[in-house]
Amino acid sequence: MDSTAEVEQFYDALSSDYDEMTRFHPRLEKEEAVLRRWVERFKFRKVLDAACGTGLHAIVFARLGMAVTAADLSAKMLEKARENARQAKSPVRWVQASLQNLTHHIQEQFQAIFCLGNSLPHLLTKEDLEQTFKNFYQLLQPGGILVVQLLNYHKILLEKQRIIGIRRQGDLEFVRFYDFLEKVVRFNILTIRWKNNTPEYTLQSTTLYPYRKENLEAVLHLVGLGELQFYGDMQFTPFNSNESANLVVVAKKT
Repeated sequence: MDSTAEVEQFYDALSSDYDEMTRFHPRLEKEEAVLRRWVERFKFRKVLDAACGTGLHAIVFARLGMAVTAADLSAKMLEKARENARQAKSPVRWVQASLQNLTHHIQEQFQAIFCLGNSLPHLLTKEDLEQTFKNFYQLLQPGGILVVQLLNYHKILLEKQRIIGIRRQGDLEFVRFYDFLEKVVRFNILTIRWKNNTPEYTLQSTTLYPYRKENLEAVLHLVGLGELQFYGDMQFTPFNSNESANLVVVAKKT
């Protein structure tokens, strides 16, 4: 199975429980406050949410008055996203496309592109990463910004903690854990459904490439995106490679 097919299968399988696992509805107000600061700082009105999942950030941008296009590889995640947008009464244009093939499905340009939620590590080769950033460059208007958020893999590989999250909501429980392989990280989600104190479980796994600051910096410069800024979260906290949970990169098309 190629990496794109693996990623699609992974998220298709997760789609029915994804919003519960990620606390979609409780996060809406908090994410709106966070993204409002980005809109106010960078003054954009037309935005692409790449690898949008079930639509959390796309819906928030629409609520903030943006013209929003959102793309994802998984048809089942997009189905959930459309339903979430209908419930929120938020107009969003939805497109099924992988990061590597965005320009095959979208031709217009945007003032801002956001790729959040640790999506980039699903790109397992340098060629796929370069193609994705070339697509972002092509889809940005001159002066537009790219915002990429992923986990801080320098810290993750330094600490090598296998169990990264356990969450239970009623009879549904999620255990997230890593397998650390030679060059990649295997990300696993164990979903447990408790029925009469008896567990029924499913396990979904996918491979991630642990990109670090220097990896992204090199490819961004290669494709012509510059004026790089690095943060440790979406609240503009300065990035610290040993301490920050996240790596947020802002790049500009000049």
